[in-house]
Amino acid sequence: MSKVLPAMNSFPHVNEVIPLSEADAPLVRELSEVLKKYGALERFGLTLLHRHFPFSDNELLLETTDVESRVQTIKPVPKAVLANEKYIETAWRLDTGVAITSCVCIVRNGEHTGDHQHIPGR
Repeated sequence: MSKVLPAMNSFPHVNEVIPLSEADAPLVRELSEVLKKYGALERFGLTLLHRHFPFSDNELLLETTDVESRVQTIKPVPKAVLANEKYIETAWRLDTGVAITSCVCIVRNGEHTGDHQHIPGR
């Protein structure tokens, strides 16, 4: 499906990235139409690709969530930490022509870690 990102240092620093603006409205409409065409409008969205600090080639972002405190944390971890873990990919970059994973969330016993299993309505 997707490949694991070798390094995220090619993302611009958050202070250098161009934020979403009115000029992007046609792009957003067209992307929305493509997602709608494929029945994926409720599955995928947009994210501003950026970084806050340098990454090592052996790192990947790991997402965890404390539902009770309503705190979501994304931090770099060595890929080796994830080697024997099951995870769901939660963010990708598309600039290479294939989906490249940039963020994951660990899944244990069929449930997401970080108290994701306590989501009301699940």
